[in-house]
Amino acid sequence: MLNPNDVSKTESRQIHTFQPMEFGGILDATLSLYRNNLRLFLGIAAIYFILIALQEAVVVWLLEISSTQRLDSFISDMDSVSDTFIYMLVVGASVIASSEIYLGRRVTIQIALRRFSFLFWEYLGASLLYLILCVIWNLESFGETALVSLLRVAALPFLCFYLMSWVLYGPVILNEEFEFTGQQALERSKLLVRGTWGRVCGIVLAIGLFCLAIDYILGSSLGVVLALFGIVRDGSLMETVISLFEMEYFPIRPTSMVSSIMYLIYLGVETFTLPIYAIGVTLLYFDLRIRKEGFDIEMRVHHS
Repeated sequence: MLNPNDVSKTESRQIHTFQPMEFGGILDATLSLYRNNLRLFLGIAAIYFILIALQEAVVVWLLEISSTQRLDSFISDMDSVSDTFIYMLVVGASVIASSEIYLGRRVTIQIALRRFSFLFWEYLGASLLYLILCVIWNLESFGETALVSLLRVAALPFLCFYLMSWVLYGPVILNEEFEFTGQQALERSKLLVRGTWGRVCGIVLAIGLFCLAIDYILGSSLGVVLALFGIVRDGSLMETVISLFEMEYFPIRPTSMVSSIMYLIYLGVETFTLPIYAIGVTLLYFDLRIRKEGFDIEMRVHHS
């Protein structure tokens, strides 16, 4: 019997026994799968880097020619929505790659993108529904009035519940051989999560925090290296290091050579961690199907 974390040494191939895993097993399997298929996942994630960098260049240009604060807020909101949408699309392609490897099938960047293109419209519909809840809560255009703040706080529990209940819509559409509408995919995800919401929430948050920690450590470390060589910021080295560890550069717009360098570094780090989330959610999806639907028995029968 193979251990669930045993992997082959062949690129884009990994063998798992189909059995339930706790969070430690999911995280370990996620990192193993990513490490053993690094070129594949970075190739897919590079799409995110390129699209976001191009979009940011357009946004900076639009903000420079903008004449009102309201228009600035609208541009920033559209930038945020588009960022999230591009992220979700690249996560979708990464989910396909993760699933194929988990199931022991051969996959390349071309195969993953081709299969994703076949399911694009179904995935798009569910993504748009998910995106409404995920982004609209934080739009700048609503302003920062007391009423808006109160509504955001009141809506937070409902937002958290539905975002976690629907978090598996991507693996559902991209792995199950049914023609789901966006709403049906969200309902299917909710059915899988039902009864284990706390566990799913804990695992998804833990994976997200793990990615954020890598973002912080790598981004700050690279920033300090650039500071040591005098590439970033004026002022003393200590002031530069403090600003980096406060993540002062994290939301910065690339409006100068220095800010562009820092922006691309942080974007590169974010691109590097993107597959970790996609792989982790995919493994969580299969784990829930094994626990609730006997997916492991189905696969053993299929492979026998």
